[in-house]
Amino acid sequence: MRIPKLGRKVFVEWIDVVGLVNDTLSRAVPAPCWSEGLLVRVEEDFIVLASSMYSEMEDDPIGDYTVIVIGCIKRIRIV
Repeated sequence: MRIPKLGRKVFVEWIDVVGLVNDTLSRAVPAPCWSEGLLVRVEEDFIVLASSMYSEMEDDPIGDYTVIVIGCIKRIRIV
């Protein structure tokens, strides 16, 4: 899978881990998810999307982030 360049707005379809207690085996499946945001970090095992960031914090910006494990990504595209 090809990950877009940093700074691009992306739409990601992915699956999330689900934990169940005292539930049926048939319900034990990953949850389908989607996220959209600015691609701000790419590592070997995960990517980070920002939905908002404080602009005055440049070294280690404060914001709202979604971390997605690469292996959980089904599709990623530029929007």
